[in-house]
Amino acid sequence: MPGPLSAAREREFQELYAFVDFYSTQVTKPVANSPKMADVYIDIIEKYGRSKALEGLRMATNDILEELGRIPSEQVESLDEAFRGVGLVSLSELRRRYSSSFKRIVKRGHIKDDTEYYLLNGVVVDQSNDIDATERALLQRLLDTYEQAVTPKS
Repeated sequence: MPGPLSAAREREFQELYAFVDFYSTQVTKPVANSPKMADVYIDIIEKYGRSKALEGLRMATNDILEELGRIPSEQVESLDEAFRGVGLVSLSELRRRYSSSFKRIVKRGHIKDDTEYYLLNGVVVDQSNDIDATERALLQRLLDTYEQAVTPKS
């Protein structure tokens, strides 16, 4: 049997579990006769351990992020408020941490389209996330540059 998770990984487990559980039970309508998420993860933990369950939670989180990747910024803000309202990490913060798209945009150093713009904008406007002032300034520069590029010249 694998050993216990480190304190940081245990926090991540709890945070992602709560996020995925809230999303699957409160944001989306559960599918009739489908197993409850809690039962699925209890089974995974019993069979494979918490480390494998954490991997599954990361994959589930990425699936949710991908599913919500093209929603308008107003809906992102609404979901962020809903998650924060029950004491959970926001969608924008999870996008920043786990989204491969987010990481790709930052590495590339420019925004290609409106979808990428809204992804970064959601992270910047979410004041509850863990980004530091340097990263927030970098993201704001990317947003400003994109806005200038798409704004018609008069």
